[in-house]
Amino acid sequence: MSTITTHPGTGLPEPAATARVRDSVDELLSDLRSGGWRPTPLEVRVAELLLVSVAGDGLLTSRRVRGALWEGAVTMVQDNGGRFARTLAGLVPVLDDPQLTGPGIPEAAGELVAAVAAAGR
Repeated sequence: MSTITTHPGTGLPEPAATARVRDSVDELLSDLRSGGWRPTPLEVRVAELLLVSVAGDGLLTSRRVRGALWEGAVTMVQDNGGRFARTLAGLVPVLDDPQLTGPGIPEAAGELVAAVAAAGR
C-alpha cells in the first residue's frame, strides 16, 4: 500500500493516513445526514464530551480524542458497528503528526462530532 495518495480536492499529494481519515469522516457524516447511520446514546455522549473539551480553544487534539475514546471503552467499539469509534481512533495519529494533518481534517472532524452530539437532542 502506498503511503502517499492524491488529495481529491487539490490534486496534491497527501499521506495515505490522512486520506483514510478524510474519507472516514466524510462518509460517516454523509451517512448521518442521510439517515443511513444513527449514533447510539454512548456515541452521542462521547461526542458531547468532545464538544465540551474543545469549547475553550476549538481545537480537536489527539489527547482529547483519546480521552473521549477511553470514556466509550469497549462498548463503543462493539455497538453500532463501531464506525464512530474507528473514525475517532483513525484521527489520533493524524492529529498527532502535523505532517499528516491535512487541510480541513480537524474542521471536518469537528463538524462530525458536533453533528453526532446534535443527533442526540
